Amino acid sequence: MNKSLDIINRTYKPFKISKMNNCQILYTMDKTICLKESKINYLELYTYLKSHNFSNIPKLIDNCRKNYIITEYIENIENNPEQKANELIKLVSLLHAKTSYFKEISPDKYKEIYEKIKNRAIYIKNIYNKKFDNAIKKELYTPSEYLFLRNFSLINNACNYSLTKIEEWYSQIKDKTKERVALIHNNLSLNHFIKNDKDYLISWDKYTFDSPIIDLYKFYQKEWQYIPFKELLIEYNKEFKLNDDEKKLLDILISLPYEIEGTKEINECREYRKLINYLTKSSKIVIS
Repeated sequence: MNKSLDIINRTYKPFKISKMNNCQILYTMDKTICLKESKINYLELYTYLKSHNFSNIPKLIDNCRKNYIITEYIENIENNPEQKANELIKLVSLLHAKTSYFKEISPDKYKEIYEKIKNRAIYIKNIYNKKFDNAIKKELYTPSEYLFLRNFSLINNACNYSLTKIEEWYSQIKDKTKERVALIHNNLSLNHFIKNDKDYLISWDKYTFDSPIIDLYKFYQKEWQYIPFKELLIEYNKEFKLNDDEKKLLDILISLPYEIEGTKEINECREYRKLINYLTKSSKIVIS
């Protein structure tokens, strides 16, 4: 145990300590404490959110410990993934609604986003085109090659969709000088949501101010297999409505295929099946 942690334990004198993920739970005579190593200024975050009437964040207990966050420990009431996702997305929409504002930006900001996504789409398209050209020449296919060739049009169409839509998006957005930003969690997952007397978001280590769609995109990337994302977007828009260019950019991001790295045959089959399912589900979400 390092010196700082030893001081914390001697200060609170827990009669029991348990570990949960990357946190220590300290049980004392009068309260239960969550102790987590982190370099963010949690007091600054906590104060900002409270000043914007967002109280769905664990209460700060001790701000005198460098590199540690000490908050109240909140017991989680288990729920099924779909219900949990629905409650989480409502909370995120509330977070964005209460902290959003428009800021001046350079046109280069949108150009940078445009070029980054376009280059990524071209890179992914070229990778899968090359794989197709190499596989189609063979007389016999491995199971993963057969699965890939059967679904190549789905992958290729997704790349083409992203390339077409990023051009449309940039044409619409390139002359704008303002961007809507909000305080975003930047690491959303079902594991970072707790339900108790009220709903809480935890694990704020990556929070920042940026476009609200980053939270939605990252949440989808992590949890797409378990959540009805199209229905969740409807719930999200009831509290915080995405504007047209935000919705278009989110559609582009979730439509873009990801790269499958070279793995063993059985793993490659599994990864192609996962990619196919991802693209099939994503294509249904972006249809208005």
